Amino acid sequence: MRIILMHNPKAGRGNHARKELMAALANAGHHAIYQSTRKSDYKKALKKPVDVVLAAGGDGTVGKVGRELIDSGVPLGVFPLGTANNLARSLGFTASPEEIVAGLERGKKRAFDIGLARGLWSKRYFFESAGGGLLADYLRQAKDKPKKTKKLSEEQEMRRHVSLLRRMLHDYSARKWKMDIDGNDISDDYILWEAMNIRSVGPLLYLASQAATKDGRLDFVCAREEDRSLLMQYLDARLAGQRVKFPLPLRRFRKLNIVCENATLHFDSKVWPRKNEKAKSPSDIEITVKPSALVILQPGRAEHKLA
Repeated sequence: MRIILMHNPKAGRGNHARKELMAALANAGHHAIYQSTRKSDYKKALKKPVDVVLAAGGDGTVGKVGRELIDSGVPLGVFPLGTANNLARSLGFTASPEEIVAGLERGKKRAFDIGLARGLWSKRYFFESAGGGLLADYLRQAKDKPKKTKKLSEEQEMRRHVSLLRRMLHDYSARKWKMDIDGNDISDDYILWEAMNIRSVGPLLYLASQAATKDGRLDFVCAREEDRSLLMQYLDARLAGQRVKFPLPLRRFRKLNIVCENATLHFDSKVWPRKNEKAKSPSDIEITVKPSALVILQPGRAEHKLA
């Protein structure tokens, strides 16, 4: 197969650096081209004719590459080398890079919906979720703080984020949001609301465990003031290492309209408005779905040769 390996060189450890990944592809008989996603010419590389594009990195890398493949028909595969790997998990890429390489030839193509937000900035795509309130403000705060230099394991990093999110929730005030969902007014005071495209977001928060990735709809989840204790209990369970179902109901929808007034939104890990950006307030934002926008190549099981 002709493959472009779109690699974030900052992601992955040990045997999953550039040299090892390219060697694994070559040993499996694939013709692979390497491209760093941190180079300015990465978009140009994606114009080359290939059978599949492999994004090697975390959720940010997968989204960065995926945005360039929308409506192209070129299949996308994933080497999950990030911390949370929300997208990789939802798309079925939970095996090691070596196992994924071994199953590429028997891979199956499937459609994947993505979220679409329209506003003053024209349009933005999102792959995990878009939302406002607690998580959006936490992402804003995390981006403004200097990064820690101490190297943590993936599990430790997830626990750190959940712990900080819980601490923020303790004193976080619900705020008024003017919204309607599929024409029905749902304006209220919310601690958190999310339009989920996949099951999990952020530090592996499974807010929509039944989310489908090719049904033409998103899942709306929210927490009001009266839900604070349930949300706190959910975060406590995550800190204890428990995989529990999110305790609040979800609502499947096709269109969400928001009037955003002096508030932060997030689209995946990106926050809006950006730092030092002046945004018109109030701002009208529409969130919908772009059905079957991407083609995903899910690797099949590797064949085992008999001795």
